Amino acid sequence: MPVNQLRIAMVSAHSCPVGNLGAKDTGGMSVYIRELAHELGKQGHLVDVYTRAHDPKDRQIYELGQNARLIHLEAGEVEDIQKLAVYPYLPDFVCNLENFRKHNDLQYDLIFSHYWLSGQVGKYLQQRWNVPHTMMFHTLGAVKNAIGIGEAEP
Repeated sequence: MPVNQLRIAMVSAHSCPVGNLGAKDTGGMSVYIRELAHELGKQGHLVDVYTRAHDPKDRQIYELGQNARLIHLEAGEVEDIQKLAVYPYLPDFVCNLENFRKHNDLQYDLIFSHYWLSGQVGKYLQQRWNVPHTMMFHTLGAVKNAIGIGEAEP
């Protein structure tokens, strides 16, 4: 691996970057994650995007482009569920991510989490792996709750 190349674990626990746009919880954030992973891969970084398996017909691993892939992990029912319903399955998500990482002998230089649910995963992994963790909220529950968009969020 070249000196400046990073292996990045991106986490999007509740929203799949290759999901159908406009479907429940699949929109701008999903596009952002998919395109960012693709561009980072083109720059020579190795990017794994972890998301919750939501459709039994989906493959576990999708190539998102050069050096970038999407990895579906089982955590709860393999179906679309409300994003807040993902929260109790985060320990399963973390366990399956760790199993995948260990089985494939992966070591990451950076964790990049998207949305607060994924931030919970990233925070735990940061402590375990002792690597930097950055998080992007994309939306803030307080703002969404104040203007009454969608379900109430913590």
